[in-house]
Amino acid sequence: MNHSYGYVLNQRPFRDSSYLIDLFTEDYGRICCVARPAKKRGKIVKGNLEPFRFLHFQWLGKGDVQTLTEADERGRHVIPASEMMLGLYLNELLLLLTRQHVAFPELFSAYKYTLHKLGDPSVNRQIVMRFELYLLDVLGYPVIPPEDADISFNRHYRFTLEGGLIALTEAISADREAPDSLSQNTCIRGDVLSALQDIQQMKAKHWKQLRTFLDGVFTELAPRKINARQLLNF
Repeated sequence: MNHSYGYVLNQRPFRDSSYLIDLFTEDYGRICCVARPAKKRGKIVKGNLEPFRFLHFQWLGKGDVQTLTEADERGRHVIPASEMMLGLYLNELLLLLTRQHVAFPELFSAYKYTLHKLGDPSVNRQIVMRFELYLLDVLGYPVIPPEDADISFNRHYRFTLEGGLIALTEAISADREAPDSLSQNTCIRGDVLSALQDIQQMKAKHWKQLRTFLDGVFTELAPRKINARQLLNF
């Protein structure tokens, strides 16, 4: 019997009255379980299997699909309706980009913290981009340069699946776009990278450019279109 704290990322009907549940757990990473929840009472109550509830899970079995035996709610994140799609976007990123049965305890903490901040009406959507940057770092594609990195304001840096960020050989004025021969959505300017080194002081124009870049990167990385992103206006 395995157990861990975690969240439901997604659920879909299975056979009879069962469901396939994708979980993101603190100790085991992402796992898929089959569950047969009860409506009101039992170790698995259907209402507990909603996103953004902090749960304690127990399950058994081996392989790609295991059997969920308990889902005990330990808390929930109160997310305003206006921000709900942002939470679903985070869930979809985890489903598409993390491997099953690989633990990411620090990413789990970052996810939990981001959900908490989405419930704060004073927070802006930059918290989502911070999570995206952290996710890229975990996946092996760091974007925020180290403090001693030699970043040129007059160059563009291109994201590649093979080597992450690479500097273009052609120097370009910081107020110009990337060359037409390159995908602008996977290029980022040196001044934006430099600003990321002090993210608390980022200007609005840098956040805007970062948003376009992140969309381009996740389009490259994701095995399919990210549906929740199509419904977000940010």
